[in-house]
Amino acid sequence: MYRLIVSLFFIAFISGCGPKKLTQEDIIKEKKAVESVAISYNKLVAAKNTEAILNLFSNSSELIFIGTDSAEVFKNKDQVKSHLEVDWQLLDVSKVGDLRNVSILISTDGELASMLYEIPWDMNFAGQQMHVIVRFAMTMTKESNEWHIIQGLGQIATVGQSSEDLLAQMKKVKK
Repeated sequence: MYRLIVSLFFIAFISGCGPKKLTQEDIIKEKKAVESVAISYNKLVAAKNTEAILNLFSNSSELIFIGTDSAEVFKNKDQVKSHLEVDWQLLDVSKVGDLRNVSILISTDGELASMLYEIPWDMNFAGQQMHVIVRFAMTMTKESNEWHIIQGLGQIATVGQSSEDLLAQMKKVKK
């Protein structure tokens, strides 16, 4: 009997020490928090607020952010900061639209999040006025109970260069 009670106590203790699983309410709350980081990021880019943008990024050595150009690979906050300082000389975002095509996944323990979204920007880039769709993929991690970007991929969507569009163009040329 004693062994049974000790075994049950041990099992209860071990199962109580396992990783916490989020409830559905927790997941909804965390998704809103992750989305608010993305919204803040885009608004801070429009405001050219370098320090506030950097505060959204993780302090981890695993940080990486990849931009549209093949040379845009940033592996720490200093590299991100240097790039932003160049961008501010070329880029003025006059209007940031609402996030769309949003997909957010939260790990069961609530410590890691993955987010995909696109957002319209009206901007002046190097003297040229443009309306673009910017697409982002971000991985966020919890640090001091707040979400921070640890991985990111940003790109400006093209128009007329999908596989279907390119195939149609090829068929026209071959005729």
